[in-house]
Amino acid sequence: MDKCKEDRDMMKLLLSGILIAILSITMWATIPAYADTTGSVAVTLTYTNGDTADYWPVSLKIYQDFNQTSYKEIVSLSGNPFNIVSLPIGHQYKIEAYANGMYSSVNYVNLQQPHQDITIKLPLPGGMRANVFYDDGVTPISNATVYVSAQDNKTWAHSPVDINGKTMRFWLEPTTVQNDFYIADVKIGNNLTYSQSPILLLPGIPQEIKIITNWPPVINTLITVNILDTQLHHVSSSNGDFVVDLYDNSGNKISQSPVTTRGVAYFSNLKVGDYLFKAIEKSDNLEWGTSQITLDGSKFSFDIVESQKVPTASEPTPIIPTPIPVTPETTPVTPTPALITPTPVIPIPSPQKIITNCNCVAFRLDNIQDYWLSNVQTKVIDVFEEKNASLTIGVIGNAFGNDTTLTEYIKSKIKTGRIDVGINGWSFEDFTTVTKSEQSQLLEQSKSRISAILNIIPSVFIPPYGESNNDTFYSMIDNDLHFISGNADTQIPPTLAGEIHSYPPTVFTDTIQQYNANQSMTNDEIITDIRNSIQANGYAVVTINFQDYAQNNGTIKMNTPDNEKILKLQSLIDDVRNDGYQIVTIKEISNPPSVPEFGHLATITFILSIIVVITIRSKIIPN
Repeated sequence: MDKCKEDRDMMKLLLSGILIAILSITMWATIPAYADTTGSVAVTLTYTNGDTADYWPVSLKIYQDFNQTSYKEIVSLSGNPFNIVSLPIGHQYKIEAYANGMYSSVNYVNLQQPHQDITIKLPLPGGMRANVFYDDGVTPISNATVYVSAQDNKTWAHSPVDINGKTMRFWLEPTTVQNDFYIADVKIGNNLTYSQSPILLLPGIPQEIKIITNWPPVINTLITVNILDTQLHHVSSSNGDFVVDLYDNSGNKISQSPVTTRGVAYFSNLKVGDYLFKAIEKSDNLEWGTSQITLDGSKFSFDIVESQKVPTASEPTPIIPTPIPVTPETTPVTPTPALITPTPVIPIPSPQKIITNCNCVAFRLDNIQDYWLSNVQTKVIDVFEEKNASLTIGVIGNAFGNDTTLTEYIKSKIKTGRIDVGINGWSFEDFTTVTKSEQSQLLEQSKSRISAILNIIPSVFIPPYGESNNDTFYSMIDNDLHFISGNADTQIPPTLAGEIHSYPPTVFTDTIQQYNANQSMTNDEIITDIRNSIQANGYAVVTINFQDYAQNNGTIKMNTPDNEKILKLQSLIDDVRNDGYQIVTIKEISNPPSVPEFGHLATITFILSIIVVITIRSKIIPN
């Protein structure tokens, strides 16, 4: 009897265990796919003296546990602090910072919760000013440009020299690790380069770097120019009477020499650089031929071969050096008063650049994500809600959905119809580093997750770091995404023209961070940039980093809005409307709402326009 009871009790225990297991499996199966075990680490960069560090030249390498191969690399930071997302919880991470291509500093974090903050202290930048001389070490070079690069082959600074051969002072990451160094390239014209390395910098100290090139101050050897016909024979008096004009790299005529009866012209006391020789037949003033040459002190004889004769222009075509690509500086355009009709400026668009007549402004808030500065994120969105202004937010797919307070807040704001959602990558990865199928999968994952959480179907892609390639565009079409807001040089394939609309950011509100100085963009500067963008493109896309609106306790950004900066953002929205511009979402740029948001000036202009129309009609239509 007791044996039967024991068997029944054992069976009950077994059945209870099976039931518990089934319930556990069912429970885990019902948990959304996005409730994963990943977290994020917000990295704040400071200098060793406590000042906020400049983030634009910084990259990060992240190592998990004791692995020697990096788990993740951040090639370019979009702000300071910067949040590293999609890091599996329960691991230790080593985070190395590199600035200007040089190793800078390191910190460690044991990630045991959804979000943690760390500070990486960078050494103070080292200052260098190049002093460039000819080979005598005394005569300064006054017509050169100095480019400073690291061993990553990137140019990190450049400056023309002044009349004393000096550049501006560059503040760059010091070379604190053995075998790290900089390279200075001195360039004259297109073809003349002298390199000096290694250049080492000490932290926080302004240094003078003397560069003595191998070029002579003056080429004392006589320069011979041979004037040849099409058979490569020297011209003679039977061919005509010739002179050779000499032009410098800027197209300025600096000398002239007659051609002897033996078909030779001579020049002397020239400096190194690029020149243009032009042979002219004096009787008809026609160009016999030209020769572009580079004098470096190693060659002294050059040829001009007869070419098709053309009339000599009053001004020669200058030899324009090919520039090294750099970030252009925007030249401010003085705004035209609202009531004065300006002469229209009609830019000639490139095949990839579409000029719209939107006359509107789209604000873009990037990097929306769980747990990090969530109070600041929501406060920035509140500003647009309170102003009844449209806003496009970029959501990082794999770093969003677990912070229920944030997700429920954004869901409520989407219902107003003024908040649109774009995809800001899956784990904020550079899409150009993966294949087309991987890009398509990342977009599909992001779109599905955002749609499931926020009940909105994204149609805008905001590529991390602004980077995209042809595979990106075809992946977008695969996922029914038709708007991209990436780098200004985004080139959409001709086969997709009309299917994808590119609206890159044209105005940035970031803090201008320089050595020993943090200077925020003023609203006047931002409005000027907006006016310039609308004049050139018909629209402006203004990017906002929410971390710029957080209070700082001197070490890290706090999850508390900076009220002064919030008021500044509110004022900026008012300024945009007072200028008569409509505020729209990115996808509305190509088709803005039919009812504009009139500002004060726009309303006056609109009323005056009606008065003008009525006046004209009264003169045309008889009583």
